[in-house]
Amino acid sequence: MLFTTMLRRQRTILRVLSAANGMVTATQLQKFTFLLREETILGQDGAFYEFLPYRFGAYSFAAQREIEALTTYGYIESTRSSLNLTDTGEKEASHVDSDTARAVLAIVSKYGRIPLNSLLRDVYRRYPWYASKSDRKDLMPAKMPELKAAPIAVYTMGYEERSVDGFLNKLLRTGIRRIIDVRANAVSRKYGFARSSLSTLAGKLGLGYCHCPELGISSAKRREVETPSEFRELFGYYERQILPIKADEVAKVAALIKSVPSVLVCMEKEAVDCHRSRLAARITALTDLNVVHL
Repeated sequence: MLFTTMLRRQRTILRVLSAANGMVTATQLQKFTFLLREETILGQDGAFYEFLPYRFGAYSFAAQREIEALTTYGYIESTRSSLNLTDTGEKEASHVDSDTARAVLAIVSKYGRIPLNSLLRDVYRRYPWYASKSDRKDLMPAKMPELKAAPIAVYTMGYEERSVDGFLNKLLRTGIRRIIDVRANAVSRKYGFARSSLSTLAGKLGLGYCHCPELGISSAKRREVETPSEFRELFGYYERQILPIKADEVAKVAALIKSVPSVLVCMEKEAVDCHRSRLAARITALTDLNVVHL
């Protein structure tokens, strides 16, 4: 079975393997893809992979998921030691646009023959933030950025228009330590944002996660709400009717926020377009903490 439509970023993965002539490890492939984002025109592509600090430096959960899918569908062959293109993958790799082809050639020509430890040491030195959670302490530069916890406040953030890697990286950079998911139904077609996957990925990064569906707005209430005035009416209803009867739940969330730097998470990009802004205001009234919309 083949992909119905191949995305540019997926073809880029295949092109990297093609340019490297096989024998690329999973860690090398992640680093080459990261360098494509940081050092070539592909970094200007809003749909390209984003990265965060993980066990061996810069890492993209989304890229890894798509590499696994490309393997499942027969474009990549995975062995114990390396990733290689199949004939099908080689054919698909040949269809990249010229900008991608030049970018891949530049990165693979520059870094493709560098031994893995030397590559990691170089990337860690030049992009130290992404080395902050690495298992390879022996390769880290002497001076690393401090991973400070954020000041206690009522933080909120929406994941609309964000990849899960960019979203989680923002939380780590800010110093957030816990996600408080305030969606009534924590489901999403977007990779990484359904409750089970978000909690799993957060846990891998040392972030706590809790779901508070009782502080969301039910799908039935949100159905057919489209205009700004309809949303204002809905949030007014939430403020007047829902929050007063959920006082115990609000108090529990306030206590969580006061104990560890935490963020109220929902879908909408702008807090003013989301019920989390009203919940944040109620928590502020209880705690005297500032509201910070990330």
